Amino acid sequence: MYKVMLVDDMDIGLRQLKRLKLWNGETDFCIAAEAKNGQEALDILQKDRIDLIITDIKMPKIDGIELLKEVTEKSLCPCVVLLSDYEDFSYAKRGIRYGAFDYLSKPVKYEDIVKLLGRVGQFLRKKKYESELVKNLEVRLEEKMEDHFPTAEMDLLIEAFLKKQPDTPVITDRLAEAILVISDKDLLKAGMSFKKAVSELFQRISEQYGWLDMFIDTSILKSIDFSGFNSADEAAAAFGQSVRTLFESITGLEYGCDPEQMENRISRCVLMSVDQYITIEGIARSMYMNRKYLSEAFRQKTGELLIEYITKVKMKRAARLLGLGGRKTYEIALLLGFRDAEYFSRLFKKHMGVSPSEYRSNMGAQ
Repeated sequence: MYKVMLVDDMDIGLRQLKRLKLWNGETDFCIAAEAKNGQEALDILQKDRIDLIITDIKMPKIDGIELLKEVTEKSLCPCVVLLSDYEDFSYAKRGIRYGAFDYLSKPVKYEDIVKLLGRVGQFLRKKKYESELVKNLEVRLEEKMEDHFPTAEMDLLIEAFLKKQPDTPVITDRLAEAILVISDKDLLKAGMSFKKAVSELFQRISEQYGWLDMFIDTSILKSIDFSGFNSADEAAAAFGQSVRTLFESITGLEYGCDPEQMENRISRCVLMSVDQYITIEGIARSMYMNRKYLSEAFRQKTGELLIEYITKVKMKRAARLLGLGGRKTYEIALLLGFRDAEYFSRLFKKHMGVSPSEYRSNMGAQ
């Protein structure tokens, strides 16, 4: 069964749709969720898979057109159908341009929605078939490429990441060049190899850098379609830049590479407990050390004051939370141990160059 979400701020609109005798086995569709506005719909989409959204256009908070744009841009649902009154026809046409599957006029007629669901079902079946075909081709290609992947260069890159070697960018470029040579610059083959390299890199470093997802949106790098570039050289450049950015992010947050190193123990302590109230005294107690000695040793090893480092880590974490959306600025401030939201906002602007609200807006978070 395909799962449908109905979105309308008017109860009467939802009731009229639900009364239609086509959700109880007469079609391949069932009503799985309901929402009063676009924001509620987006919240549901974060938790559940929906195959079809039928949404009113005029709604508070986030209307149907804005919902459609968000769903299309982030690929949250394969099909969106707009409901419109005759006076909303211009909005419905705009929705088609933004990627709506179709629109229905209110009040919805039984025969119209049955025909629509037939077309939607055909579209979803075709989409599923194409997706499975691509997946099977990728699996077969990966199996064929297994013996032609530069494993030695890959192992060197992972070792460089784990040891935070300064020549990691150079090793990254060597791996990219090896992939280009082995693939003979065939875009599909090179793209699959770069994807495999990214997957292996995250798999091997995730245990050592358990804090990574708290500060960096690793899903962006994991989801890059390296086969979607214009050439294998462009894919290689994107791979190199992405891996270098990841390496710089790691080395900019965690100092040292040996758990026996004081600076490594301190930075890991801060990174792993960032969502708590952190003090130098607390860190010193947990490490059975003198506060003054701890601070001075950290400064000598890193060239950075410990209090400044703690603040930097907090602001990086705040940026990640703002990008995720779902929390207000004062809630993020409290989570990170700041009782004064205005002071938190000033600190954030000092470190990130923009205010929390500007950062949220730039990231497109709700």
